[in-house]
Amino acid sequence: MSQLATQPNSETTTQLAKLFPLPLSPVEAFMLADGRSQYPMMCDIEVHLQGTIERAPFEEALAFAIQRAPFFRSIVQKDKKLGLVWQLTDRMPEVEWDDYGVPCLTGYDDLIDLFQDLGIKIFVRSGSERSSFLLHFHHATSDGVGSIAFVEDLLTAYHNATPGTKYVQPRKWEPERLLNRCNSALENPGWKRGLYDVYCGIYGATNFFMQRPLPMTAKRTPLGDDAARQQNGHITKAVSTDATLAMRKWTSSEKVTVNDVLLRDLFVTLHDWMSDQGVNIGTRHLRILMPQSLRGRGDAAMPTTNDIGFAFMARRGNIIRKPDDLLRSLAPETAAIRKDNLSRHFIGGLAAVQSLGLLPWMLNGSSCFSTAVLTNFGNSWRRFQSKLPPTDGGLAAGNLVYDGLTGTPPCRPNTAAAFCVCTSADQIFVSLKHDPFHYTLDESHELLSRYIDQITRSADGPSS
Repeated sequence: MSQLATQPNSETTTQLAKLFPLPLSPVEAFMLADGRSQYPMMCDIEVHLQGTIERAPFEEALAFAIQRAPFFRSIVQKDKKLGLVWQLTDRMPEVEWDDYGVPCLTGYDDLIDLFQDLGIKIFVRSGSERSSFLLHFHHATSDGVGSIAFVEDLLTAYHNATPGTKYVQPRKWEPERLLNRCNSALENPGWKRGLYDVYCGIYGATNFFMQRPLPMTAKRTPLGDDAARQQNGHITKAVSTDATLAMRKWTSSEKVTVNDVLLRDLFVTLHDWMSDQGVNIGTRHLRILMPQSLRGRGDAAMPTTNDIGFAFMARRGNIIRKPDDLLRSLAPETAAIRKDNLSRHFIGGLAAVQSLGLLPWMLNGSSCFSTAVLTNFGNSWRRFQSKLPPTDGGLAAGNLVYDGLTGTPPCRPNTAAAFCVCTSADQIFVSLKHDPFHYTLDESHELLSRYIDQITRSADGPSS
């Protein structure tokens, strides 16, 4: 008898029936509208494991986890009163099984139509010593933090479905929290905070539309209708343990964050890379989009979903050429974004754009809203609420050992590179998904290597 159940399926179904059909949030509607055949709005999360994935406990665990991730088993419908809504189904995601190391090619780059299909595909790759599974999911269904919660549910359930293991309590699950996802409003902000928010919103919107960041593909041949993809998926490289620990030490003493340094180093890397590609940056802007989780206290119990805002950091080429000055300019801005959740203003802007019918104009593909994306998942272990037992430098999940995960958000037209940082106790890992119609795999490896080299040089601290 499996140890999986913590509440009957009928109770889960009853709880969700009170919420669904559930209207799409402005962020989800934006993600849905921005899906394109050549640039599908798909995210990747790849889970790295020691050991062999056993099929029976995995399938049982997936059934458990998918019950707790309602958007992964929903399609989008049009409701006369509510507009676009999520509608639950009893369908299960497609799962492709193959040997460890076999590329994920079948259907990987297909556009998922959320009006007909579930927004997630799973690629399991199992070997005798190493295994992995890739979650390939539509961004409208979840952000990165939400997908990590799904991974936690799946690993916990796999552990409990494995014979002979000691039961681990799954994380708390409160589906009613979905009603407050991607909510840009503050409760009782007061008049001072209200005025501050208005100022931030106007200032941010003005900069967003007045600044014209350079696309990474500025000197690349425009995409042709018959263009062939040069690559699939993401690549990952690690910063050395020594460099990681050295950077953590000096950033703490300098009162900046590691993320501030990673952001600074990405500006520098993009500037050098694009200059070498023949782009004359001069005093023009590069802009990096930084997703920010808006989850608050208790929201670790939220089902897999989007609860995310977007911050945009822009800098001119002349300050990017002065790395220490650049870092000093970034640190207070990122601190304000974290403290006041300033990325939520983008949600209010999206809602306004949608209400005015301007979303098609915003997504016409001719404008560049950011040069690249940088997101930081941190250490996924620290996000887990369930107490999977530590072992062999990882977490035990039945017969498996969880090493960690990597992944990336999607690339968009003109925003040709999406970088994602994941960390362990002693290392930084950076993944890159590069525009597959403009860059070869070799070029992607070169760009990521240059970023890793720049981070490694930063381990010594400021130059002045």
